[in-house]
Amino acid sequence: MPSLHRKKRGGAVFEKENDMNGDGGGKRGRNESHDEDVVNDEEEEDAPQASPSHKRIKKKKGSSSSAADDADDTAPPEISSPLRDRHLNPKGTPAEAGIIHEVYVENFMCHRKLSVKLCRNVNFIHGQNGSGKSAILAAIQVCLGAGARRTHRARNLRDLVRKESGADCPGAKLRVTLLNRGADGYMPDVYGDYITVERIISLRAGGFNGYKLLDADGKERSRSKKDLDAMLDQLNIQVENPVAVLDQEEAKKFLTGKEEDKYAFFVKATELERLDRAYASIHDNILEQTAMEERARDSMSGAIENTKKLKMEWEQFQELDKLEMEAQELRAKYGWSCHSEFMEQLNDEMKVCYSD
Repeated sequence: MPSLHRKKRGGAVFEKENDMNGDGGGKRGRNESHDEDVVNDEEEEDAPQASPSHKRIKKKKGSSSSAADDADDTAPPEISSPLRDRHLNPKGTPAEAGIIHEVYVENFMCHRKLSVKLCRNVNFIHGQNGSGKSAILAAIQVCLGAGARRTHRARNLRDLVRKESGADCPGAKLRVTLLNRGADGYMPDVYGDYITVERIISLRAGGFNGYKLLDADGKERSRSKKDLDAMLDQLNIQVENPVAVLDQEEAKKFLTGKEEDKYAFFVKATELERLDRAYASIHDNILEQTAMEERARDSMSGAIENTKKLKMEWEQFQELDKLEMEAQELRAKYGWSCHSEFMEQLNDEMKVCYSD
């Protein structure tokens, strides 16, 4: 424990702090000129020696506790907001969705087989250099969708497979089991209380390299990367965000890096980089769709002209049909008119015959 010694000199207080370390410690003097640390010589002599963990404070002239009480009474009441504690879990509430429950690796980096079960609070993993602490963090990143370069351990996934496993090694297997309880769970009716993400890194030609989503019973439910992204988005897991996963290289860049490195860290931490990529992808899709539309219009120009020509011919045929219908009506009228004229002649002839 550091020891504090006070000395009088010119109405000011000097402190010397001796750090009790293995080398005997260093000494440091500090001149405190604040009003609360200034004491009179008479008070210094009469006052009992205080312990190092306590400070003697003398109130300024004209100050009183009643003034503070009056200020507290006149202060406006604190406004309670329903969003004030929205990021805090109530006391006694168990951990729910998104908590890592277990990490399993096989033939990954320096581990032949390793299973690590984590508690629902803060977890500390310690060990000697080269014991595989960072491999656990890299396994979580790779299994949850990050690339090999993001781990700063390899350039491609095959370089992460354990070298000592030999030529007959089929590859590496990673599994991360997440808690899926509560209102924020991802499709709890399908996956249950736990979701296991499995990623296979195959060294054999034609082997499966991809993701599997397993339910609480270990049954495979999906192999789609879109389902994995939807699950990570639902559980708010960002393995490529340095604020969420801060490895050694990112920490070095943040602490000792240049301004450009710190700005890159800021862009990643605030998700501006991801949004920029998303907007750039949307912009590229718009340009591609526009170019496809122009190419389609160019290729359809001849078909459009042919369509217009056929439309004109069709309209002409429609006119011919109308004329044909009118001709049929006129023929029918002509037939009925002939019939009427014939009946009139017949009636006239019959009248002449009856009169004779």
